[in-house]
Amino acid sequence: MAKIMISLPEEFLKKVDRAAKAQGRSRSGLIREALQTVLAGRERGRRSWKEALAPLKELEQQWVGQWNSTDIVRYYRETRYGREDRR
Repeated sequence: MAKIMISLPEEFLKKVDRAAKAQGRSRSGLIREALQTVLAGRERGRRSWKEALAPLKELEQQWVGQWNSTDIVRYYRETRYGREDRR
């Protein structure tokens, strides 16, 4: 398999990584499937990038904002050092 190097905006890459993690797959696998979907659509002449990336957008809506990492870290830090559970 050939390897390539591409440049992506930081925020977009974070979204890709979150989607890949949520699906239990690698970043490369997710990007590869998205590109295959787009190219297959072009061969049919129907699908666009927007349609190909729709599943990623859906995952983003499901996961973004569902948890606050600061609260989670604070909770475990406080309970680990013997402070009372404040929840």
